Amino acid sequence: MEKAQHASHPNYLAIGAALIVLTFLEVLAVQIPQVPTLPALLLFGGIKALLIAMYFMHLKFDNRLFSLLFAIGIALGIAMVAILVTLMTAGVPPVKH
Repeated sequence: MEKAQHASHPNYLAIGAALIVLTFLEVLAVQIPQVPTLPALLLFGGIKALLIAMYFMHLKFDNRLFSLLFAIGIALGIAMVAILVTLMTAGVPPVKH
């Protein structure tokens, strides 16, 4: 009889550390004027959402179809927010400090 393969437990501390680093990068991206804020925040937020879904929602250990469907949903959500923000701010003059 064959032994069942069990998924090893992920290193939750390393994942938590990665989430903290990504949060620090988000704060840093807002503070540096040369960094395009919206794309940076969308990128870091998307990566954080995928990390949380893959490890804390255990999608990494489920069927790959579930991970693919979730990633497509995240990508479409990010694209929708980016398009809406672009449309809502088109033609708005920049704020002078």
